[in-house]
Amino acid sequence: MRILNKKDLIYQDVLGRLLNQQYRFGEKISVKDISNETGVSRQPIMTALNNLQERGFVHITAQVGCEVVDPAVSEVADFYRMFSATEGLIASLAAERHSPEELLRLTEINDQIIALGHSSTQLSERYRQLNADFHRHLQRMARSEILGTRQMSNFELSDFFIVQTCGFHMHLNAATDEHTMIIEAIRNRDTQAAREAAEEHIASVSRDVVTFMQHSS
Repeated sequence: MRILNKKDLIYQDVLGRLLNQQYRFGEKISVKDISNETGVSRQPIMTALNNLQERGFVHITAQVGCEVVDPAVSEVADFYRMFSATEGLIASLAAERHSPEELLRLTEINDQIIALGHSSTQLSERYRQLNADFHRHLQRMARSEILGTRQMSNFELSDFFIVQTCGFHMHLNAATDEHTMIIEAIRNRDTQAAREAAEEHIASVSRDVVTFMQHSS
């Protein structure tokens, strides 16, 4: 197992704050505060923040500081169009290349999501973890490491947009049905149906996020 260095640990720390709404759209991020809280010096913190900037989470202005992005609705909609197309490609490759054992595991993960119901006090966070497991496993089934790595970065940004807007609870019921459609298409090795089901799954998330942003603006 790879040991995380300071900049990786700080990256995960700040990402966690973004995903638990400690930092909101447009809010300033203080390097000094992070340093005081973590005991880490400025350089690895700035490296981590630059990595987050490259992934679309924050914006750094020289001599001004760092703040969380505050994207326009159109920018978020464009992101999800790209995200949806990539997920469709991954699902179509998974339909073509998967093994029966991998398909069984994908079904098991979706069953775990279904079993969450509405009783857990930490439902949204547990759903986010299982949903990431589902899509990470789908990427493994596609047998395309570069594509999968890039798409997981997109999933992190999507999760950030979701927690900053409508929240995961908005899509929980629909997600398992949409996952089931992807699973069935993969089981039938129907690459086109798998592509379409995966694209619609991401598009439905996009509609929730974008609609919330439009009503909040």
